[in-house]
Amino acid sequence: MNNQVNLLPAFDEIAQKFLKASHKIGYASLQSYLDSSVAISGAFFRRRTILLAIHDMKEDMEAPLALQKGVLAEFELLKMRPTPSLKLYRDIATAILRMEVVMRSAALQAMEHGETKH
Repeated sequence: MNNQVNLLPAFDEIAQKFLKASHKIGYASLQSYLDSSVAISGAFFRRRTILLAIHDMKEDMEAPLALQKGVLAEFELLKMRPTPSLKLYRDIATAILRMEVVMRSAALQAMEHGETKH
């Protein structure tokens, strides 16, 4: 995956599906989605690997406004602070990775809280 720009169409799809699914499916299903593979030019890559590749992107490529707004809305729903700049593709990838960590933490806390109630 030397050319990260070639990953942008797959990244856009992953980001959109992540944002749409983040509150509709359980964390385990969302994690499973990120850890599953997608085909790009005949090769298979884990979606999480694509997120990390875009996160490490050197070029300053601005993400589409709709994607910027979607990630910002999700940040607000999750009450995440501070809100980072969300203009560039790498900013969006970093934000999605941070959201996944927050969701994982919330799921673990809910599980622990549920176990102590019984």
